Amino acid sequence: MIVIQTTLDQKAMIALARINRKTVRRGRSSPVRTFACTVAAVELGLAALFVWTGAGGWFINVLMAAIMIACVLGEDTVNGLMGLRQILPEGREVNVTFKDDHYIHRTKGSETWWNYRQIKAIGESEEYFAFVLDKNHGQIYRKDGFVWGTPEDFRAFIQKKTALKIQPGAADS
Repeated sequence: MIVIQTTLDQKAMIALARINRKTVRRGRSSPVRTFACTVAAVELGLAALFVWTGAGGWFINVLMAAIMIACVLGEDTVNGLMGLRQILPEGREVNVTFKDDHYIHRTKGSETWWNYRQIKAIGESEEYFAFVLDKNHGQIYRKDGFVWGTPEDFRAFIQKKTALKIQPGAADS
């Protein structure tokens, strides 16, 4: 049996959003990110052309490019913060117990039993383990929150139970 205590905060939810983007949403977000970077490059090119010809309007093009770049760089932050807003305050303190045939996710407001086969992907960073359940849902657990067991024990246990490879570094930028 392994027990983890975690607080779902801004940092954890941003890490979960990043893991989700780099696992189950990998193919979906890259075309949008590529398009946004292309638009930013075109806007900067137009701004340079306007400056070179002495025409006005270059500032708007630079501003549009900055907005597009901010959207690409801030995608995980926005998604993480939006996810955090959907969690009720009594659901932010999580205690999870991993047993042989299921795991139990407890908060002040609920108790949910999960089967290991519901996990689609597992990500790991320096601070977190995260389960991606689908493109819009996941669970994240702090490595320093182990009450019973260790991260090493958990890593071996969860890979055995899910038959999934943990994707290391998935939560790093």
